[in-house]
Amino acid sequence: MYSNKKIVQSLGEILISKYIFNIIISPGSRNAPIIVHFTQHKKFNTYSIVDERCAGFFALGMAQKIRKPVVMSCTSGSAVVNYYPSITEAFYQKIPLIVITADRPKEIIDVYDGQSIHQENIFNNHVEMSIQLTEDESVLGLWYNEKLINESINKCFLSKRPIHINIPFSEPLYQTTNRLKVKPKIIDYIPTTNYIIKSSIYKKEKYLFHKYKKKMILIGLCHIDYDDIKKFLLKFRADPSVVIFTETTSNIINEKICFSNIDELIFNMKNEDWIKLKPHILITIGVNIISKKIKSFLRKFPPLYHWHIGGENMEKYPDTYYKLSTYWPISEKYFFQNFCSNYHIKNHSLSDYRYQWEKIKKKKISKQEFFIKKEKSFSDLKALFLVFKSVPDNSILQLGNSMVIRYYQLFHDKKKSITSYCNRGTSGIDGCVSTAIGMAVSSKKIVTLIVGDISFFYDSNALWNNYTPKNFRIILINNRGGNIFRFISKIKISEKISNFFETKHKFSANTICKMHKFKYEGVSNYYYLKKKLSYFWNNFNKPFLLEIKTHRYDNAKILKKYLLLS
Repeated sequence: MYSNKKIVQSLGEILISKYIFNIIISPGSRNAPIIVHFTQHKKFNTYSIVDERCAGFFALGMAQKIRKPVVMSCTSGSAVVNYYPSITEAFYQKIPLIVITADRPKEIIDVYDGQSIHQENIFNNHVEMSIQLTEDESVLGLWYNEKLINESINKCFLSKRPIHINIPFSEPLYQTTNRLKVKPKIIDYIPTTNYIIKSSIYKKEKYLFHKYKKKMILIGLCHIDYDDIKKFLLKFRADPSVVIFTETTSNIINEKICFSNIDELIFNMKNEDWIKLKPHILITIGVNIISKKIKSFLRKFPPLYHWHIGGENMEKYPDTYYKLSTYWPISEKYFFQNFCSNYHIKNHSLSDYRYQWEKIKKKKISKQEFFIKKEKSFSDLKALFLVFKSVPDNSILQLGNSMVIRYYQLFHDKKKSITSYCNRGTSGIDGCVSTAIGMAVSSKKIVTLIVGDISFFYDSNALWNNYTPKNFRIILINNRGGNIFRFISKIKISEKISNFFETKHKFSANTICKMHKFKYEGVSNYYYLKKKLSYFWNNFNKPFLLEIKTHRYDNAKILKKYLLLS
């Protein structure tokens, strides 16, 4: 059984032709043709998520994992606007989403009819393409709609960013048919994003790279296949004039190749020390960088040259440090493959650039390990150090924003094969739980969300679904209101003002877990945390939430002490 609306039939057949089968639907009336058609069609996997904001992040988490477009669809009016947080996150994280919104006919807009707003181009600044379809079912009308659908979905594949399809529906909305009445034209696309670097191109850059004795490769949030570039990174590792810094969001973690503890190394660094160690050439890969400290240093005391690698959008150059000199519009693999061909270490045996960083690392790490052992207070730092060491090998981590991702930058286990994700496109706290569940639904591995209390309670509607798998785990760090502002603020703020920065509360997740049938355990000291973690990941009867209650006022002070060690 299918919807009687020809435009919905065309949309469904084009999605099938492009192997897009996952549809996240939020219940409504105006999107009834979408619901009727896609839930009845055997080709599609449909999921019902009531809260549109949660549904958007659920789709994002699924798309993060499968690396293909995921469809999300809702009814008209204010429901549409609830998609916006997940769309902005997907836009900056380069995650492909197909946003299908049902709309009222144009003549109903602005006549005070229910659930009717200006939806055309509503996401225009944060989608790669936005199209407005028509209700015209003539041959010409179908051709026009199908052309736009093909163009927009192909754009989604090529850009790896969201696209928006707005469809007006007039009543009746629920009519069905037993046969398809369309045979849409399918327009394929051919990716043309990787260019061969000819020997004459970037000749200047190759000369500069061999000339200078201090080069830094900085890898942030990206989706590179580590195996594709490992041999090239090893080649650079052999050059003492090159240091490779990676953040956890790159999932490139190898102690022998790179430094993946940026903040530990530079948090207490003085300006004069940075000036001595700043690179002559900075090569950046990926998008968002978590470390505010390295961004600050690179902007205040920039390198001579900054090259950015990767991405196909040449309209907006990623000049993060205001010193971009060369943009390489090719994949990271092609850059390394071409730039490293016939690469030899020339005149750099006298460079001690990497050695200087190794010396700082060795000094810092030994003091920090001693600090953690002797620290008695049950703080976020003490708890998360143990948690991150205990995460099962070959599993997946979803990390909450604010402090959790920053602690993971410090304490991730470099010896384990753990893939980690975090919503660092726009870096908001909303949607962390929904994204993690969306990923868990798409994975057979253990998926663990480690999240702060405000992020969790803000997105607790995410647990309101019928799809959360048994392999899903949540570790909730409940310090009664978050500590990020205590940590980042350099001035003392009065209690009255701080109440508007922090969200103090006395909530526990126990009741929420009962409501959604999660297994729940709570701990408030180191001994019981260690005991609970011993079986936390081995109990597969149902999703499991472990709530860790720490001492709120000690957290920022203890973390600063840890980072100030030199």
